[in-house]
Amino acid sequence: MEIVILVSLLSLYCDFTDAECLVISPARLVVKYGDPASSNCSSDTPVEMGWEATQGGTGLTDKEVKFLNWRVDSVNDWNNKPRCYTEGGQCQKQLDITVYKLPDSVSISYRKYPDPMVEKHQYQLQCLVQNIAPIERLRVTFYKVNTTGEQTELDTQHKSKDNIKTPENGAYTLDFTPSRDDDGAQLWCSAMLDLGPEGPQPPPVMESDRLNINVLYKPQITMSPGCFSMSITEGDTLSLNCSANGNPAPSYDWLLPQDAPNATEERSVVTITNMAKSHSGEYTCIARNHLGNSTCTVNVEVTVDYLPIIAGLAAAAVVILLVVSCFIYSSYYKHTRMGHYQLKDMLPRRHKNKQVVHHNGMDQSFM
Repeated sequence: MEIVILVSLLSLYCDFTDAECLVISPARLVVKYGDPASSNCSSDTPVEMGWEATQGGTGLTDKEVKFLNWRVDSVNDWNNKPRCYTEGGQCQKQLDITVYKLPDSVSISYRKYPDPMVEKHQYQLQCLVQNIAPIERLRVTFYKVNTTGEQTELDTQHKSKDNIKTPENGAYTLDFTPSRDDDGAQLWCSAMLDLGPEGPQPPPVMESDRLNINVLYKPQITMSPGCFSMSITEGDTLSLNCSANGNPAPSYDWLLPQDAPNATEERSVVTITNMAKSHSGEYTCIARNHLGNSTCTVNVEVTVDYLPIIAGLAAAAVVILLVVSCFIYSSYYKHTRMGHYQLKDMLPRRHKNKQVVHHNGMDQSFM
């Protein structure tokens, strides 16, 4: 008989404990440090209940109740674990509470010498997040934006779960190898505290200041259409522009053919007037800074344009032909075919003693 009664009591106890004897609402709280917080503990049947907590705790109620509220005006305990319980501890529930704090500051820097950066050298970017909790919920992202405004996400990192509730400093690092295209770009990092659906939405994000980077790189000649061969007509002016990209700005030297005279060099441009056949050859530009140099050679061939010469000879032949024709006309045609005439030969001869006779009704004078 005693065994039956014991089994019955055990069955009733199991039914009671298996059922959700206490309900906490909300069951999970995400509270900013220093803000107020509250939660209700309820039971289907009236019971004596209380809250056990380092902040806002209350003892068992004097009478059986269905509801009991836990409340604090300012949460300032990082490890508070409020627990609702009934008389004798037969039933208890713990409130899941997360106390968070936004970072005091977020900053980005890089460590490696020399300063500024040099292309193809590796540097370590560091994003420092100061005084944040809980750090296991932190997501840190590194960004880059180039001079055209295009933004790139470089990496996202987070700490492994270490169950630390109090504020900590977080240092996140990323290896970064700049290229010449990164000169003038900006780097920064953001710290996002992702506290889940119960936390603030959207998750709070705090960004660092932007780090302007200066990247040094050796010159690269940008002559268009490049290192090539070209032809130029004798007598024309040769102008070659050997501009180069480099940081720091490069200096320029030219290697010219030995017979190239009258060269005018102004930084990246070389100019030669009145090109001659002997000026043909290789024209080499050298752009250099302390990181290295770049060269470009243009093979110039000076050609003779025979068309003006032919045209000139033809014009000279025409002029000579005209001169000869005029000479022949004046010297031969006029003298041989038309004869020589004088005005006095066209008048009749008169003498002092002259006679006039009538001949066929006409007067004639004769000697």
